[in-house]
Amino acid sequence: MTLANKKITTLLYSVEGVGIVFVAIFLAAYLGGLPTTAVLHSEPAFKIPLIIFGAALVILILVTTILAAATKGHSNS
Repeated sequence: MTLANKKITTLLYSVEGVGIVFVAIFLAAYLGGLPTTAVLHSEPAFKIPLIIFGAALVILILVTTILAAATKGHSNS
């Protein structure tokens, strides 16, 4: 199985983009209540996007790993 270089680049940028958004929301939730000891992860404004982007990130990582294994296994044959 071979993939075009443009498709691989698009997939990797998608994974990076979703990861950046996830980390940004996570840090905003963590650092948002900094003067106190409050952490805002359980607030719906942070919890729902974290669930959505976290699930998307896990799925994209799994797809990327499976595609990498499939293309590596095919190229060695």
